[in-house]
Amino acid sequence: MAQYYVTYKKDGRGWRGSVRGYRRAHARGRTIRQTRVRLRQALAPLLPDATTIDFMEDVRLPGAARRLLGRHWAARRRVSGAQSKADAAARAALQALKELSLGVRDVADLLGVPPLKLEKLWRARA
Repeated sequence: MAQYYVTYKKDGRGWRGSVRGYRRAHARGRTIRQTRVRLRQALAPLLPDATTIDFMEDVRLPGAARRLLGRHWAARRRVSGAQSKADAAARAALQALKELSLGVRDVADLLGVPPLKLEKLWRARA
């Protein structure tokens, strides 16, 4: 599948997008998502597979906003790693408590996890 490099820039009240290497592939939209759809429409006459191509996207933001966005995604990665460790620990505790013939509600109270989340963890174990 082909990949195309796309640059988005804030333009007044909306966004402006362009595809590198294609002079006529420009679009504007109120949101990045809308601009992305319109870019695909602009590429349709130029490419046979415009609806399935991958965009390598670069959103141009001021330095402070870019740094804050980077911090946000770094924090999300840390939380995701911690969440998977917590899920593994809850799954192990769930197994041990199930072997003691405790009910789902009791296990949920002991672990501080909603019963539906416990059911999901129990199914993921198998």
